[in-house]
Amino acid sequence: MSDALEPVRSAGVVGLGSMGMGVALSLLRAGFRVVGCDLDAAKCMSLVTHGGEAAGSPADVGRRVDRVIVLVATAEQAEEVLFGAEGVAGTLAKGGVVVLSTSIPPDMAAAVGRRLAERDLLMLDAPVGGGPVRAAEGRMVVMASGPEDAFARAADLIAAASGTLHRVGTEHGQGSAVKAVEQMLTGIHAAAVAEATAFGVRAGVDPQRLAEIIAAGPFHIPSQRPLGIVGTDLGSVMDAARRMTVPTPLAASALQLFTMAAAVGLGREGDGALVRIFDRLAGNPQEG
Repeated sequence: MSDALEPVRSAGVVGLGSMGMGVALSLLRAGFRVVGCDLDAAKCMSLVTHGGEAAGSPADVGRRVDRVIVLVATAEQAEEVLFGAEGVAGTLAKGGVVVLSTSIPPDMAAAVGRRLAERDLLMLDAPVGGGPVRAAEGRMVVMASGPEDAFARAADLIAAASGTLHRVGTEHGQGSAVKAVEQMLTGIHAAAVAEATAFGVRAGVDPQRLAEIIAAGPFHIPSQRPLGIVGTDLGSVMDAARRMTVPTPLAASALQLFTMAAAVGLGREGDGALVRIFDRLAGNPQEG
């Protein structure tokens, strides 16, 4: 007598960028049936070549699975893919689960959770970190909050896509708050390292040697993202802080530096390019 086959686990992924595609591929490796959706048709076709299925819209994803991970780039995009005319929330069956992994302000995450609950849908407020490489390897860091039944329903998804899960609390918005803390620290640390590096160069230290020493020490949390994106994230965090009447003087100073970098055309470069701003201000020799 043969054992009964286990049912195929299914999941949807809306947003197949560098992080979302990594999640989708990790789920496929773990044996999930994965239905993906992205505005870029080439990304959908790439998923298909790896064994996934392509959906024509977020609503189509909601019709085909009962658990959906949302990993789009911005809060505005998250609003559209969830509640727009072709949104997931309009088609996901009652009791379905949304794992909202887009970085959004904490108050927005709380509001989204309430709106989904009104439709009898569960949600985890679950922003992620670790960058595209860790996403592709199934080793992301997840900072999640939400009700216990949502954690239970999404546990196998998170286990397949992440290496570390931080359960922050039971209220939506708490996961996003931890992500905001991480974004603040990333921006402030990057600005501090750039300022200190420019000082070291001015004092006569070889820039390359100084960079190696800093990279080897506990002085910096690298962002692994372009300056323009880090600056946008930091600005969003500060907007949320203003709404909560929380002073953020260090983050405000860091944001000015990211704004300066974008203004001189460095928005697509990594955080090491921040040093060039301080080099200009200090009169240090410029590379190139």
